[in-house]
Amino acid sequence: MTTPLIERLAQTVQDTARPVTDEDRADLTAFLPLAQAYADTSGIVFDGTRSLALAVHALAFVRRVRDAEHLDALDDQLAAEVAPGRMAAVRTLLDTYCTPRDFPARDTEVLLLALHFEAAAQLQHQPTAQA
Repeated sequence: MTTPLIERLAQTVQDTARPVTDEDRADLTAFLPLAQAYADTSGIVFDGTRSLALAVHALAFVRRVRDAEHLDALDDQLAAEVAPGRMAAVRTLLDTYCTPRDFPARDTEVLLLALHFEAAAQLQHQPTAQA
């Protein structure tokens, strides 16, 4: 999943102000398998659109980690949209990536990533229309 997704991401953002660099590729190669492992153990399947959205988020995230940048806090009410236990699991995922890089992932990062997983989980549990 990782290499094809990174290449798709690179093509998607190639004409932007910040195309994917070799350093981005290396960081995404470290981060995306962690996200995929969590999705797999949680039974969450990402469709093509959601996978690309996750990769775009991951690109911005790994750059923030490298640049030691933090996002502003979000409304705590957004956490109510996330399934019980998902925030703690995503915190573990982010800590696995961030701790060796000496970057303390804040709650905003946890929530934003958790919302990607939540959206994918909810989408796959929606009933499909019968023809």
